[in-house]
Amino acid sequence: MRFYLLLAGLTIGEILASNAFASISISLSGSGQTTTSNLEKTTEHSVSANVGLSLGQYFSVGVTQRRVFSSDVGYKKGISADQKSFIYNSFREDTQTLTNSVDLTIIPYQGVVSPFFFGGVARRDYYNQFDYQGVRITNKTSLYPVPNYGGGLSIQLGQNFSFKVTETFSPGKQMTVDDKNVEHTTTVRDSYTEFGLGYKF
Repeated sequence: MRFYLLLAGLTIGEILASNAFASISISLSGSGQTTTSNLEKTTEHSVSANVGLSLGQYFSVGVTQRRVFSSDVGYKKGISADQKSFIYNSFREDTQTLTNSVDLTIIPYQGVVSPFFFGGVARRDYYNQFDYQGVRITNKTSLYPVPNYGGGLSIQLGQNFSFKVTETFSPGKQMTVDDKNVEHTTTVRDSYTEFGLGYKF
């Protein structure tokens, strides 16, 4: 991770050396949803904060922190010991995901509506807590360094304000259980869409 951050720092230095004008921008974005299916209810919301350094008209570099909070509550349906009736056991699962990334953004066109594309490296930390039948199981895991990339649209609202729609892709972790009740961790591709406001100083 240190190597990637050093490489990013050197790249920023080279770009700064070749650009006489630079500006700082900040943006806040988030999303939320609640889904109810059968005996379960899932609530998820996220918030992101970004600080970027604009290097000329077409490039910017920045750091982003994103937090995702997910809660899944309800009942697990099973069969009684005599296999003559159903039983219902309450459960609750809370997951928090923290992502810190360093990205280079390319803005190919500047206008009222401006597309942008970005890519970089990220560290992702997962904290999970599962309560079921009076037993609490906690788990922590991390992924780093992993690629972080995506794109979006920036819509100018005024002289310094903008509205942003961003789609981001990054590897994630998924737990699976085989036929022998052994847990396995696999890498999957996560994606998410966020809406937010930006301000350029």
